[in-house]
Amino acid sequence: MDRLQWQAGLMEKTDALCEIFPAVIRNRWRQRLIYNAEKIAAYEGSSTVTDDILWRSVYEVFPSGYEPLILRVKDLEAMKAYAAASRDQEKLEPGAEPVTITRWSGGTGAAAPVAPGKKILAVNSSPRKGGNTDVMIDELLRACADNGAEVEKLYLGDLNIKPCSGCRACRKVDVKTICAVKDDMTEFMYDKMYRMDGFIAGFPIYTARENAIMANFMDRWDCFANPFLTRRMPGGKKGVVVCSWMWSNPVAYDNIVENMVILLRLHGVETTEVLTLSGTRGKKHGKGVVKNHPGILHTAYQSGIDFLHGL
Repeated sequence: MDRLQWQAGLMEKTDALCEIFPAVIRNRWRQRLIYNAEKIAAYEGSSTVTDDILWRSVYEVFPSGYEPLILRVKDLEAMKAYAAASRDQEKLEPGAEPVTITRWSGGTGAAAPVAPGKKILAVNSSPRKGGNTDVMIDELLRACADNGAEVEKLYLGDLNIKPCSGCRACRKVDVKTICAVKDDMTEFMYDKMYRMDGFIAGFPIYTARENAIMANFMDRWDCFANPFLTRRMPGGKKGVVVCSWMWSNPVAYDNIVENMVILLRLHGVETTEVLTLSGTRGKKHGKGVVKNHPGILHTAYQSGIDFLHGL
């Protein structure tokens, strides 16, 4: 592809954007951004990379969670307005907070009959009991319980779950306890996971990834891939992923959520419902703010019903 012309000042904006990256990877991101912008221009028959094309390229190449950093170059006033709105949220009346729920559904079909006695296991990796992730999980479980399921919720932060030690016993021999590490995972969690029909995984995003408690927990699923394991995870398990974050962009961390969905599938759980909450900012209104929004709670409840129908 021949090199295209760029509008005056756009290369400088590109360089300013890429300043967010450490020098060791900066040029890699710069090359991606330039290549994608010129690809868009060429596809549209433009001989010049315009301002519009550059920003479209930015939002295609950069993760959505980078938006605050992008706005510092694209529109500093918009970034300042967001910061002001975050402060002003403390003055809002309950129910007026700019919280958004997004639901992804796998289309399980709510017309299917619900078999009684399905076992639903929910884990919450948020340390904030009564927080937004917790409230959403409770609505899902309430829907399942109201429709005949056996439900259980565990706070991962309350359990003794040690990190994977990297011993690789699960790649050498059959491990009767699933994992060689002795803690609550081998004491009872693996048994609960084997018996469950449905699984609900809830986590917040603090630093552009699932929080550390959830990451540690998911590391301990790796032993399910033990080629010598005789006690295999039973198939047919379905899952729900619940996630919340403070930034108001409702797609800011979709890539993190998608990674979790893929990770669950690789270990035998097919996610059929995803619920994400965005805009849960503010010291006063941040924790459990979703309780002020009946419409959001209704969406979570309905998601729980549809999830149960798909089991």
